[in-house]
Amino acid sequence: MPVQQQRETQYGENAKFLHATKTNNPNDPIQLAFSINDEQGSEQILMGEVPSSFDLYTVCVENGWLREPRPVSANQKRSRIAVAS
Repeated sequence: MPVQQQRETQYGENAKFLHATKTNNPNDPIQLAFSINDEQGSEQILMGEVPSSFDLYTVCVENGWLREPRPVSANQKRSRIAVAS
């Protein structure tokens, strides 16, 4: 089994998302923090950085965590605007 796949299996059930920085500029880096619990119950905090919000979006779509948005027809846009007002 490849090392990356072992890590995904190992951490998948024991990982919790803790924090992501908020930014108004999509080109700013985003810091992420996760909590990982091992078999003995000890907790480790893992921190990392994604270069930009677009890179984070791309990673999420490529891994199947998000679906790419479908195009919205003009009729749907009009009905959404009418509901919002």
